[in-house]
Amino acid sequence: MRQLTFAALLFVTPGLQAQEDPHAALLAADRSASEASSRCGLACGLGGALTADAFYLHNGAPIIRGGEAARAFLMAQPTLATLRIQWQALDAEVSSDGSFGVTWGVTTIGIRGGQVRFGRYISVWRHDDSGWRMAAHVQTGLNPSARLPEGWTAPPLPSPEVGPAVVGFVEADRAFAALAAQTDAANAFESFAASDAVTFAGPELARGPTAIRKSLEGGPPETWKWGPVGAGSSSDGSLGFTVGDAIIQIRNAGGDTTVVRSKYLTVWRREPDGRARFIIDAGNALPPS
Repeated sequence: MRQLTFAALLFVTPGLQAQEDPHAALLAADRSASEASSRCGLACGLGGALTADAFYLHNGAPIIRGGEAARAFLMAQPTLATLRIQWQALDAEVSSDGSFGVTWGVTTIGIRGGQVRFGRYISVWRHDDSGWRMAAHVQTGLNPSARLPEGWTAPPLPSPEVGPAVVGFVEADRAFAALAAQTDAANAFESFAASDAVTFAGPELARGPTAIRKSLEGGPPETWKWGPVGAGSSSDGSLGFTVGDAIIQIRNAGGDTTVVRSKYLTVWRREPDGRARFIIDAGNALPPS
């Protein structure tokens, strides 16, 4: 409990971040969460940064809503205790009004004193009088599967917010999914990507609409379906996010179909022409059905 309280203080101490510009303060909050996670564990470091209503996407688990629920879940994962987990931001963006931000980059996952592997992460942040706090987080490559505690169920997810600052991003996500269903995922991702958008294509990064399209082409035929179950945005609607569930049906060479159930976090920007376009997107697996 002491560790969790100390970790939380790293993110809520007023005054320190106010002296910096929003972008620098956001990166500082991201580093603090990483350093605390490396020092005292993911439930302590990452969990200490989450807002009360945060969305947490852990591989092999349902979408988890709420900082307390996420911390309880992380503390029930026995394999995490053996890992040293930290991350490094490759990029960050802050909304026009300074109330909302995103960081993304590379995660380092190592058995303490042993082998190291790498993953990716996206963190979405909200800013208030106490500083930057994490509103959504997803990691890839963290663990092969999750252990769901006996009798544990994820808290129910409310319907996506429909306030004026958020509704455009929910509508964009639904239009994005509809285009993927009507044509294919490669075309939809290219069409809805911002000019500087990034996706995680396995160990590589795909940057820009053309590269993102190419990263999705060449495999077996696939049918993608998804929809948002949660969302949020800056007060001015310039930057936002959606989280949701997805089903990918892959038609194999022999005619069989493999069904992959996943969840995603997509970060959106309102472009100068008024359109919402995604700037970064990542996901991981849901539990087996």
